[in-house]
Amino acid sequence: MAKIRKKPKKSINKNINKKSFTQSTPNIAEKLDNEMVAFLDTEFLTSQIKGGPPAKLVSVGFVVCGKNFEEVTRFHSYIYAEDKLHDRFQEMTGIERKDLLSAPDKYVIQRDLLEYRKDISKRTRKIVNRILRMIKDIEGTYSAKLDLQSAGIGSLKIICGLGTEVSHNALDDAVDLKNIIRHIDLKGCSEHMLQIMKKYTSEKEVYYRLRRFREKWDDVSEGIQEKSLSLLKELGKVDTVEARALRDDLLVMCTGEAMVFPTLEEYIQKENVKTGIRNTNSEIT
Repeated sequence: MAKIRKKPKKSINKNINKKSFTQSTPNIAEKLDNEMVAFLDTEFLTSQIKGGPPAKLVSVGFVVCGKNFEEVTRFHSYIYAEDKLHDRFQEMTGIERKDLLSAPDKYVIQRDLLEYRKDISKRTRKIVNRILRMIKDIEGTYSAKLDLQSAGIGSLKIICGLGTEVSHNALDDAVDLKNIIRHIDLKGCSEHMLQIMKKYTSEKEVYYRLRRFREKWDDVSEGIQEKSLSLLKELGKVDTVEARALRDDLLVMCTGEAMVFPTLEEYIQKENVKTGIRNTNSEIT
């Protein structure tokens, strides 16, 4: 009688360590021992009108690094566009319409990136050409590596202790991305900070799913307002995300005061006060 072999159960290792890295979650620091890597970021112009035109690529920047994350070269360029820039975009990126009107078009940028010739070595040019065909979403990859939902550069900088500002300049953000990856691969991230980040992401999602109102209600009677304000005081004693969402709904309904979920930086400060933790040197590598 033939024996039927049972398939071994797959063990899921949630510890973040160098031995558990796979091709889908690479250790860039190790790759840099044998090859170069480009950290790339882009800026897109998006429409403020629902159902408007698709986002348009208007800026690209990257930094090429070798062993130990030593920079080999940098590249940055705006990309030609005739579109009118809305105020929010200009405020965030610092890009002006004249920058795009005087920039080369995307086909010239593609040619320059693929050739990238004469001013750099043949080996670097070959590596850059290869990278352009193999670009991956490093932010998403490293978010998964840390067992986080997709986190942007700003959040990753905060949990790595690298500051709080995001410039929204393609080259500056590419350099920030390089510094984030270097920190994660070589120093690791604080376990305490990672747990706060996971809690923050989860509570923020619940908060906005429960929120219902964004504007002050008209014709709210004084009786309802008094009862609502009394309930607000009681809800202020309850430290749950559900109570916060209801409290903020009541507040905007009665007073028009719009509330939002705290920023990650504010949330971290609050959690540290609650736990009394000042030192977050427990590293996870």
